[in-house]
Amino acid sequence: MKMTSIALALTLLGSTATVTAQTTPPAPATSGSENDVNSPDVAAANRDVEAQAAARQNAVTDANAGAQAGADAQYAADLDAYRAALRAHHREVALDARIAEHKERAYADAMADWRRQVYACKHGSTRACNAPTPDPANYW
Repeated sequence: MKMTSIALALTLLGSTATVTAQTTPPAPATSGSENDVNSPDVAAANRDVEAQAAARQNAVTDANAGAQAGADAQYAADLDAYRAALRAHHREVALDARIAEHKERAYADAMADWRRQVYACKHGSTRACNAPTPDPANYW
């Protein structure tokens, strides 16, 4: 029993020592130029990293500018095509309106002649009674 207690105590002591060793930060090395932030090698490495980051940023900016220029050109082309289609549509609508007005006028003229023909027929004109009904297509 005594042997088990001692083994248990040693195990607990070993685990706390391990936990303590894991949480204690390592002491900074004071000698050597690899940890010195003021050394010329570190400054040169920092400049290299800054230059690489700037080059990547410039590449991304250039790519974005190229894509934006392409999108702007496509937008302008789409807008021009839309405006051209709109003008063509307006011309077609105006032509349709002129045709519809012409058809309405022809129909109205045919109806006016038909009413005169009916009036003449009701007042004894057999020629008006035997005449064909006016066709609006003849009034074009």
